[in-house]
Amino acid sequence: MSRYFLALPVFLVILGAAPGQDVPKLGPIAAKRVQTTETTLATAVAAIAKQSGIEVDLSSVDGAAKVEPIPAADFWPALESLARQTGTRFGPSAGKVKFAKGPAAPSSVDGPFRVSVKQVTAKRDFDTENTYYDVLLEVMWEPRFPVYLMDDTPKIAAASAGKVALTVGPGGGRVPTLGYRQLATVRLGGIPRSAATIDVLAGSFNVVAADKIWAVEFADLTGDKPMSQSKDGVKVTLQPVKRAAKSAQFDFSLEYPPSHPEFESFEQWASANRLRLYPPNAPKGFEPNEYYTSETGRRIAASYSYEAPAGKAATFADLKGWRAVYETSGPMVTQTVKFELKGIALP
Repeated sequence: MSRYFLALPVFLVILGAAPGQDVPKLGPIAAKRVQTTETTLATAVAAIAKQSGIEVDLSSVDGAAKVEPIPAADFWPALESLARQTGTRFGPSAGKVKFAKGPAAPSSVDGPFRVSVKQVTAKRDFDTENTYYDVLLEVMWEPRFPVYLMDDTPKIAAASAGKVALTVGPGGGRVPTLGYRQLATVRLGGIPRSAATIDVLAGSFNVVAADKIWAVEFADLTGDKPMSQSKDGVKVTLQPVKRAAKSAQFDFSLEYPPSHPEFESFEQWASANRLRLYPPNAPKGFEPNEYYTSETGRRIAASYSYEAPAGKAATFADLKGWRAVYETSGPMVTQTVKFELKGIALP
């Protein structure tokens, strides 16, 4: 059965063979550090984009707006400083960060993650005569690494309005993510009618993420023995290619280190892996017609099938000079993202 590929980050680390390499102790994913000496929004953003490798879109705002230089800072605080100085806001957009006109909503930064208020909705249940508020949060992360799973609602540590502690609706499980942001709703009750703002809303999300995607290159596809490459405890093995005149099948097995987070049977992520096949001396590769992945704990089996287009001269009978590039996640971590939001205006 054919499947569509999920979007993957463009930052790839070429994986080379490193048998016997020690598995590093994984820590939380760190934020990119940046600084600027420029005095306009456009030049400051260009410097930040160059240092971080993250594209920033200013097409909807005035790039000539004057700004103060920013000393060494994490990526999100640096952009927030520029937004405050220019009366703008920003958010994720198609793998980029896009600035827009208008004031920013309350936000909180924890390393490479940023949590902001997207929407507040007042609701009344006429059956129970209860009134409550739904606070829609937008969790975004630097658009350079994948997040595979995230709590669908945060664990709330503090919530108050008018110096009154608020009730919090029940939480849920965790959900897969797509792209570089995820929305989550917090239901709050017990807000005094006289309150104009939510004084504080603090809590945390748990996420499963990897700080890089590896591009594993197999340059010789003519062998009759399995080929393996390893790095940081991740082992990728390509079995001998099964080929015919008009078709080829690539079978991979992957093994992740014991630190690999646990996934439920329905929480699959390896389908986002990607294989590209390059003909001799060709700069552009092509993707398979069909693929299949199977996950068992920290071990993965994957198969990718190619067929030459009907009526074309392309052939897979001899793969001499061809190469395959397989993209997969580096080691994953479970990371806690904390936030504290203050002064959330009520409708």
